[in-house]
Amino acid sequence: MKSMRIARMIALFVLLSISALFFLPIAVSAEELTPDIKAKSYILLDFDSGAVLGEFKADEERAPASMTKMMSAFVVLDKINEGKLKWEDVVTVSQRAANIEEAQLFLKAGEKVTVKELFTAMLVYSANDATVALAEHVGGTEEGFVELMNQKAQALGMVHTHYRCASGLDLHLYPDPPQVSGDHVMSARDSAILARELIRTYPEVLQTTAMTEATFFEGTDHAQKKPNWNKMLPGFNQFYEGVDGVKTGHTNRAGYCFTGTAEQRGYRLISVVMGTGSDHARFAETKKLLDYGFGSFQPKEWIAQNGKIRGKETLALPNGVERTVPVVASEKLVVPARIGEEENYTIQVTFNKGVQAPLNKGDVVGEARLLYKNQPVKGVAPIQMVAAAPVEQASEFRLFFRKAGDTIKGWFN
Repeated sequence: MKSMRIARMIALFVLLSISALFFLPIAVSAEELTPDIKAKSYILLDFDSGAVLGEFKADEERAPASMTKMMSAFVVLDKINEGKLKWEDVVTVSQRAANIEEAQLFLKAGEKVTVKELFTAMLVYSANDATVALAEHVGGTEEGFVELMNQKAQALGMVHTHYRCASGLDLHLYPDPPQVSGDHVMSARDSAILARELIRTYPEVLQTTAMTEATFFEGTDHAQKKPNWNKMLPGFNQFYEGVDGVKTGHTNRAGYCFTGTAEQRGYRLISVVMGTGSDHARFAETKKLLDYGFGSFQPKEWIAQNGKIRGKETLALPNGVERTVPVVASEKLVVPARIGEEENYTIQVTFNKGVQAPLNKGDVVGEARLLYKNQPVKGVAPIQMVAAAPVEQASEFRLFFRKAGDTIKGWFN
């Protein structure tokens, strides 16, 4: 009898435990909703706001291979913008640049090529000899150019990045490697930051990265047509609507990498996958990320420019002629919302401590930040809250009688 009672108790315990598994609420984080991406690290960003829509080991420093060339392009475009370099400038190819192998245009020492042609070859075909020739021309030496690259990375806040060469080639593939110390690395987050800032600063770069092919040395005896390595562009077997950049990369050390961007319905995303297993995989995993971004989120204007935020329309100014100052947003805030979860987003306003009159219209008095489930949306910078009207400082005489009046009023309340 005793053994039967014990058996029944055990059976009841098991039944209750199983039931609990069915009825216990399960908490699912935003990260867990991201599709299964087969990459060593990845990230997905909203281009406009910088909001992180999904990530995995995004700050892990990894070999970026030819995604490095996005920074080389940035440095070149900066020099053009500064008037220190022109597209039609002629570059004389050095023997060192001509010796660079892997993807190449088979440049010859002493050959003269324009900056524009080398730039196109660098971004479309990922030509290493073209990249090194361009770097030597702009930086004096490849080492000098790499110094400019690292300075730019620091200025952009790319804290998990260090460059040793302009091409992204593993240094053992250089016949004469650049003499730069450290390890050549970039994180997925930094790669996304780089792509976003490159496109924001020089949107015309997409005209080059969107080229499906380019012809070099046209009209010469060694004219050659080269395809873009980005197989998500129109006409390729892994075409994806809206893709127009940015840069592939592959070495044995890095695996297959891709920093992509696509725009659909005016909504642009930046994606990065690092360390995938094949040329096909880097685009297949990117497709998963882009499908997720376009299918699970939609842009939403949370705050209008000069808009007021409910409950935070004014800020008290005890020493002002007016006791409060109206407060508005300095700019609009548009961030993608997870579809069907708009109620989980809130606006948090924090006013600066010790704000006092006098205030001018437009003076910053605080900031507003977008929260998702009471946590700041990663990657989205707060926007400034500003005074919507000027407020003069009240005189001591006015403040004395205001205080007296408040005291008398308090007697009757």
